[in-house]
Amino acid sequence: MAAVGENLFERPDTGLERGDFRLINRPGFGDGLNHYAHSMAWFEDCLYVGITRATMHANKLNRPRPNIKPWPVDCPDDIYQLERRTEIWRYNPRLDVWRRVFRSPMADGRDGRPWPRYIGLRGMAVFQGAADDKPCLYVSTWTPLVVDPPDILRSEDGLSFEVAEKPPFSPDVRSFRTLQPYNGHIHTSPTSSGRLNLKALALRKTEDSVSGDATIYATNDIRSGRWQATNEEGFGDRDNVTVFEMAEFNGCLYAGTVNRHGMQLWRTTGRHKPPYDWIKVLDRGAGRGSYNEAAGSLQVFNGALYVGTGVVNGGYHRRYGIGPAAAEVLRVWPDDSWDLLVGASRITDQGVKYPLSGLAPGFDNMFAGYVWRMVVHERWLYAGTFSWAMLLPYLPRQYWPEDALVLLRRWSLEELSYRYGGCMLWRTRDGIRWYPVTLSGFDNPYNWGIRNMASTPYGLFVGTANPFGPTLAQKRGGRWQYIPNARGGLEVYRGEATPRP
Repeated sequence: MAAVGENLFERPDTGLERGDFRLINRPGFGDGLNHYAHSMAWFEDCLYVGITRATMHANKLNRPRPNIKPWPVDCPDDIYQLERRTEIWRYNPRLDVWRRVFRSPMADGRDGRPWPRYIGLRGMAVFQGAADDKPCLYVSTWTPLVVDPPDILRSEDGLSFEVAEKPPFSPDVRSFRTLQPYNGHIHTSPTSSGRLNLKALALRKTEDSVSGDATIYATNDIRSGRWQATNEEGFGDRDNVTVFEMAEFNGCLYAGTVNRHGMQLWRTTGRHKPPYDWIKVLDRGAGRGSYNEAAGSLQVFNGALYVGTGVVNGGYHRRYGIGPAAAEVLRVWPDDSWDLLVGASRITDQGVKYPLSGLAPGFDNMFAGYVWRMVVHERWLYAGTFSWAMLLPYLPRQYWPEDALVLLRRWSLEELSYRYGGCMLWRTRDGIRWYPVTLSGFDNPYNWGIRNMASTPYGLFVGTANPFGPTLAQKRGGRWQYIPNARGGLEVYRGEATPRP
């Protein structure tokens, strides 16, 4: 712990600060429908970014329908009037040049119409399977309900992509997220599902972050298509609706779930080839319950596994009435003991837990619904958040947290949105002392999430989620109007340390 009177936010003389980051792309790569840097990988000495398009437009189709008026972006009744074919962009840091290297093809849908084959790319990994001559780039996809289930894309050179064999998912599966190497195998699990019926086809909507198959599949050769289930579905708990994130730590594979009673964390033990034996490490959101509904991010750092939590659907799960709630950061040790680093004090099965950093949930920000991504770069742990504050102008006030209503009485709605708008990026050397890199989405309040990060020899790359484009609803002269938003669309930042004075 810090000494009495020590300033926890005093800047250390190493690590990346706000001034070390620069924007290296046009927002959305010049297209405001490129909303999420949904996947990211370093491959063949270049950075690769997989995109999900028109996310805010698609969210309008959620069930139950969000009570948001007006909708923040101008959205047609049929969002497939928009160009939704997803893309992969490659950045060459030596030349400071971007190039689009992949765009989704079209496919025939079950309704006889042409549809984008892929609308998002939720995971990337570099992996060498048994039939690969060298490490290859593998990409997991997200598909509309009316086409075939999602594929895994494979590339040897980062320029041409082929379809690899998919796991034996149910036809209901619409996307999978994590591609996690472990012990010569790669692992994945469905992340979202839909239902193949006429009503679902009419809505063209899937359940994001909820799967009909909470199973981890593994293979040592993606090209062969020989996948094997590694666990009993949901680890025997029907409330584990998906395995959201995985990581390798201390010789084991760890898996974090989404569960409306609170996320669970599991690890393998003993058997090192699938199917595995599993042990439960955390239950019921580490004693916080549904406010830690999801294990949203996992990262190994300094001999421990760090867990970032969240409530799905942006910190407020309407279907189950969970939240709004801000996220926590936990630290799990090899012996399965754990610390609360950022969060709410409570009594747990392991005794009293209080936030060792002194920071409340969301790094003291009530709108930080996820700790969405963590990465280690040059002996620092970086943690990025998601913030829903920029939705405040469009949300009925009965949905606001009481603390937000108190602040509204102090500031105007516009000032409140901009003070808290934009995601945060924090860093730490020890898990106790955290230093803010940005509290405002790199001075862009429409960057509502740090969606991906990659540590490379050319610096730390940070990709955002920014769905507030290409237009934005703004009130002018007492009337709502849709105005072009030049800062809408995902942004990518490159952080390189500069000499300290």
